[in-house]
Amino acid sequence: MKRILFVEDDEVLRTLYSHMLSDEKDQWEVSTAGGGETAVNLLRESAFDVVVSDMQMPGMSGIELLTEVRNLHPQTSRIIISGSNDQAVAADSLNCTHLFIPKPFGVKTLKATLHRITSLDAYLKDDKLRGLAGKMRELPSFPMVYMEIIQELDSPDASVEKIASIISKDPAITTKILQVANSVAFGLRRTVSDPMEAVQQLGLLTVRSLALSAQVFSSFKPARLKHFSPDTLWSHLMKCGELARRIMRHERADRTEAEDAFTAGMLHDIGALMLADSLPGEFDKALATAASEHISLPEAELRIFGATHTGLAAYLFGLWGLPASIVEAAAFHHAPQTSDLKKFSALTAVHVANAICDPTESGNLDFSYLEQIGKADRVNAWREVAAEMETQK
Repeated sequence: MKRILFVEDDEVLRTLYSHMLSDEKDQWEVSTAGGGETAVNLLRESAFDVVVSDMQMPGMSGIELLTEVRNLHPQTSRIIISGSNDQAVAADSLNCTHLFIPKPFGVKTLKATLHRITSLDAYLKDDKLRGLAGKMRELPSFPMVYMEIIQELDSPDASVEKIASIISKDPAITTKILQVANSVAFGLRRTVSDPMEAVQQLGLLTVRSLALSAQVFSSFKPARLKHFSPDTLWSHLMKCGELARRIMRHERADRTEAEDAFTAGMLHDIGALMLADSLPGEFDKALATAASEHISLPEAELRIFGATHTGLAAYLFGLWGLPASIVEAAAFHHAPQTSDLKKFSALTAVHVANAICDPTESGNLDFSYLEQIGKADRVNAWREVAAEMETQK
């Protein structure tokens, strides 16, 4: 039995939301609140598995409420509902939420969303995965530079200068962002050496994602391993992130989804860095096993660790409360068929980008999954997108 709290100032809608789950009383214990303040009082008394809140409410807004939920109960899944079609508003809400549901929506949409977020939660609570996470030297806390950038983007007087100033405080992140700005993947025609110019060239949302990836990356100092190069991994993440975003744009996905795909692409293999940092001997053995026996790295990791680098990254991102689309892409990009999400998404884009950008993964493109979601005929077009990206030097 999972506990869910619906927060909505319209009494009719509160009744409707409760009724939507009336045929699943054995699965959901439903509570409602007429506003943010009432909801916070309930949350101070006990935790809920899921909180679903309207965006626009008198007094405390949905974003303000879910920010408070994140502070009180970080493990609670947070969903925001809004009639707004403004993608910028949706993108802002993802700073404190896991999923965004546009109004109007039906019972099927609500149940599918709840199934998606709870099934992912069950995956992240797998005993072997949690056991592997417990062996890490340390699990990094939520990156503070990323949080500062989010807070600055939310302020009414956000500016390129202020974002650049935040980035400049961390030399490692500055180096990574300048490296990305000058990479072939972004096709800039001259060398960029100033953080403010890099922010201008790349855009604020791109820099937000890069700051997250760069700070996570720089928090690990893996030992020198025969079969693993952090520099090679970073190069792969850059290419994969940009290609995933371009694939989303090519399929006319909205701005929020495209940016999620970029972030997921920049983060999807961080679990490999975590293993190299904390368990270098065992991870080197997994790399060697995958190479000598011609099996995938996740298969080799399952033998040695009982879990995979993909699951480990997803576990970390789940702890941080990153959007479900990013957690899913990290968890299932090697095996998208095992995900409950059966439609074109950031997961699709990262799976395809990973296979195209890494020659060793080219044979692992899951055509049965692509056929299932109706996108198998788009692979050649996506390869052309990748080829175009490589020619932009």
